[in-house]
Amino acid sequence: MLRILVFLFSVLLAHSAFAGAWLREKETGFSSLTVSGSMVREFGQTTYLEYGVRDDVTLGADVGFLALPDGSRSDYATLFIRRPIGVQDGPNVWAYELGIGAGWTGETVNPYLRTGISWGRGFTLGKRGGWMGVDAAIQWDVYDTNHLIKLDSTVGMNFNDRFSGMVQIFHARVNDTAITSIAPSIIFRPLKNKPHIRLKVGTETQIGSSKATTFKVSFWRDF
Repeated sequence: MLRILVFLFSVLLAHSAFAGAWLREKETGFSSLTVSGSMVREFGQTTYLEYGVRDDVTLGADVGFLALPDGSRSDYATLFIRRPIGVQDGPNVWAYELGIGAGWTGETVNPYLRTGISWGRGFTLGKRGGWMGVDAAIQWDVYDTNHLIKLDSTVGMNFNDRFSGMVQIFHARVNDTAITSIAPSIIFRPLKNKPHIRLKVGTETQIGSSKATTFKVSFWRDF
């Protein structure tokens, strides 16, 4: 059971509002620092980085931890590569991802491999632009068969040049243990003269357990 909890902690921390099917352009990147706190006194932090080595190759790293009220702590770290499937200039964009990493709680370490596939599409609603995407992945436990299946879906809308809204639904399953949560958020550019800097403020609530609500603040930067 402890291995399963390590896996679920890592996947709940590593929900990707940033990934998806779109790759970074060559020699451009994206970074995110997120802090979170829940109503049950859980505290987490994640650091996420993407960099376009080529127009068709994006490398990334995802590192984070979750501290529980009893003083225990779960950590994870993942390195990954993302590549396109087919052309990227059509309305529907596809990509696949390969990664390697580990999650650990105390002396229990879970190394894993990760495979994923993503779909994305932009859309317009009136004069406003938006985006939607679905990310599916499997984390393959190196030691045993506690493989984790995750499915994340995202719908976002740009309200104007500075404000956007986003709703995400996350689902993760290991064996008979499953968690589904919904996460609405607002993204805004606090400084007009620095459009590459954005803040994301939102919540994430586990379906079936309103007490399991997490408040999140993220600092995003394009470079």
